[in-house]
Amino acid sequence: MLEVSQDAKKRLHRSLTSSEDQAVGDKCFRIVPTAHELFLTLKLARPKDADETYEHKGRVILALPESLQQKCANKRLDIGSRGRLEFA
Repeated sequence: MLEVSQDAKKRLHRSLTSSEDQAVGDKCFRIVPTAHELFLTLKLARPKDADETYEHKGRVILALPESLQQKCANKRLDIGSRGRLEFA
């Protein structure tokens, strides 16, 4: 299972709640592969039923599609030394 640090959860939550964009609504960040499936990125989307979801302060902030759950097992999403989200 993907582990998400508290700092990463706070950062994702802050990004969602500080947005003035009305389109955010009930969406969260969803981990998806890039076009060539070489990397993973975050996309603003509604979580799907089979997604593994992560919450912070009662709100779903992150969704991991079923197709990526095996690939992300034993990984950690955290804030790196440059202040960005990073997988480790």
